[in-house]
Amino acid sequence: MFYGYATGTLSSRKSERATYESMPFRFLAGGLHPDHDTLAHFRKTFLQALTDLFVHILLYAQAMGVLTLGNIRLDGPTIPADASKSSAISDKRLLELDSQLRTEVDQLFALTEHAEQTERPAGLVIADAIAFRHERLANLAKAKAV
Repeated sequence: MFYGYATGTLSSRKSERATYESMPFRFLAGGLHPDHDTLAHFRKTFLQALTDLFVHILLYAQAMGVLTLGNIRLDGPTIPADASKSSAISDKRLLELDSQLRTEVDQLFALTEHAEQTERPAGLVIADAIAFRHERLANLAKAKAV
């Protein structure tokens, strides 16, 4: 009901229909589809308590700094989660990456020492490559700490 109020779905018939058509309503209803008569009776019976609870929810959201007046939108930019596949890493993989990067850094340092004597790959800027790998090592160290 609170999500319905927040999104402007005030009618019990629209709320019932939304439990079939709208993913947020379906999720919040737990996959159930309460009848519009049940929703209307519940609202009428507990109107005062619902009003007080809705005010408390809004005050709590404001205190947390997440209250934005307006429409709630489900579409928009994709925001990567902390536990996404691209940012999650196992301890074993972390250690493998660490040793691989250390090996690459050692190879680059060796390549720098012998730059005049050996032929470098085309387009390789050694200082940039070393800085890039040091940055990755620092990020892996932060991941280890976490």
